Amino acid sequence: PCPVCHQRSATELACGVDFEYGSLPGPFHMWVCDGCGHGYLDPLPARDELPTIYPSSYYTVNPRSPIHFDGTIYETKLRRDVERIASFVEGKPIRSVVDLGCGDAERLARLRERLGPEVEGIGVDFQPDAARAPELARRGVRIVQADIEEGLDPLEDEAHDLMILCQLIEHLRDPAAALQSVAKKLAPGGVLLLETPNLGGLDFRLFKHRYWGGYHFPRHFHVFTAATLARCTEQAGLEVTRTGFLPSGFGIVSLRNKLGLSSIERSRRFGEFLHMRNFAVVGLVAALDLAWIAVGGQTSNQYLLARKPS
Repeated sequence: PCPVCHQRSATELACGVDFEYGSLPGPFHMWVCDGCGHGYLDPLPARDELPTIYPSSYYTVNPRSPIHFDGTIYETKLRRDVERIASFVEGKPIRSVVDLGCGDAERLARLRERLGPEVEGIGVDFQPDAARAPELARRGVRIVQADIEEGLDPLEDEAHDLMILCQLIEHLRDPAAALQSVAKKLAPGGVLLLETPNLGGLDFRLFKHRYWGGYHFPRHFHVFTAATLARCTEQAGLEVTRTGFLPSGFGIVSLRNKLGLSSIERSRRFGEFLHMRNFAVVGLVAALDLAWIAVGGQTSNQYLLARKPS
C-alpha cells in the first residue's frame, strides 16, 4: 500500500530499466497512488541486492562518473548549500547538527564552521569514509555509522537542534518510519530539513513515462509531491513551516538516459557534453530552474522545513 495514505489503488506512472549502471535487468515500475499522488517503486529490489544497485562505479564515489560533482561546480554548490541552510536557522539556538546520509561530510564540516565552534557536528552514514574521519574530527565533526532504516540508536533522544536529510528519504523502504525515528531524536523546537526529488517540473513532464532522472531506477523507492512530503512529515508529529523548490540536475540525467549514455564514465558518443563538470550546461539548467521558481513554477527538486513542537 501507499506509505503515505495507505491506499492500495495505484496507476502505473513509468516503466524503465537501470539506464545509468545496468545493475539489475529490470524492468522497474513506478506507481502513483490514486489517493494522494505519492510515487513509489513496486516491487522493490531485495535487501540483499543493495550492494548490486549501489556499485563501486556509483557517481558519489566514482570520480570518472559524468554526474560526479567536483571542482568549481562542487565548491559553488557547497558554498550555496551552507549559506542557505544557515539562513534557515538564523536566530535559533543551535547546539547540535546531524547530517543523515552525510557522504563525505564536507557540507556538514563547513556548516558547523559557519554556525560556530561551539556547535556539535555529527555525520551519520551507512558506509562512512573511514579515511576522512581523523580530518573531520579535527574540524569538530564526529562520524557515526548507522542505518536510518534500522533506527538511530547511536544518537541521543531529543538532543539535536538541526537534522538534515538531503537526497536520502527517497532511497528508504519505509520513509514514514524513518521520519518518526528522526523526530524522536530532534530536540523540542528543533528543525528538520528535507531535500528530495519532486514529482513535478519541466523535465519531469517531458520524461515522466520512462527516462526521467528523478526515478533513478531502481534506487529511488519513493518520489514525493510537495503535498505528500508535507503529509508524511506531519504524520511523524512535526509541524511543516516552509516548503519550496530548488534547481535540479535531473534534466541533464534525463537527457543522458534518453540518449543511452552511462553514468559510469564518459564515452565518445554524441551528447557526452551533458555532464556535471560542464559549467555552461549546469549553469544554464540552474538559471532556467531559478527563473521558473521566480514565476511560481515547480522544479523536480524540493525542500521542506519542519519543527518539532516544544
